[in-house]
Amino acid sequence: MKLAALLATALLGLVPATAQAGCKDHAGSGVDWSGCSKKLLMLGSASLEGAKLDGSNLTSTDLGGANLDGASLDSADLSYTSLKGASLKGASMVKTAGNRTVLVDADLTGAKMQAIELFRADLSGANLTKADLSRSSLPRALFTGANLSGASLKKSDVIRSNFDNADLTGINFTYAIVARASFRNAKLAGSNWSNAYLYRSSLVGTDLSGVIGLTTDQVAIACGDSTTKLPAGVEAPNPWPCIKQDESAL
Repeated sequence: MKLAALLATALLGLVPATAQAGCKDHAGSGVDWSGCSKKLLMLGSASLEGAKLDGSNLTSTDLGGANLDGASLDSADLSYTSLKGASLKGASMVKTAGNRTVLVDADLTGAKMQAIELFRADLSGANLTKADLSRSSLPRALFTGANLSGASLKKSDVIRSNFDNADLTGINFTYAIVARASFRNAKLAGSNWSNAYLYRSSLVGTDLSGVIGLTTDQVAIACGDSTTKLPAGVEAPNPWPCIKQDESAL
């Protein structure tokens, strides 16, 4: 019996232990802070490429200029977190949530951001080339001057968001809610607007001549003027339904 017990103990010792998040580990490449509370930290310019931050609480933490390439932040809390100028190329941010998250000038090329929920996020000047933001909730987000070429916002809610001067070449807005969003001087060639909801969207100063999937019925409830350029076969309402008071509320 004693021999059997000793053998069982020895065999158990050969079984690898379940990996545990190292919440007390120092910041570094590949660190595992899954589910850890990392609030109110100063981690600007930190090297966190490949880090595991799934479900972590990063509220009010400064990650400006940090390297988070290939990191996983699925379901993390980014409320009031600063990622200004951070690199998140190929990062995973599925179902990540936050309020007033700062992603100004961040590089999110190819990032996986499906079902992300960020309220009043600032993504001005960010690079979101080929990022997947489908089924996301991004109300009142700032995308001014951002690059979203080839990105997907399919079935997303970007109500009252600002895309002025953004590069939206080839973006997918299929079934997206873009009500009261603004697109002044945005690049829109090749973008897909099939079944997008444009209630009071500001199309003033917007060239939509090269987009696909846009219909007269969609445009009929949007805001535009003589500077709005529409695709062939799509007619502008006469008059446009918006008044200046409506546009000022965008």
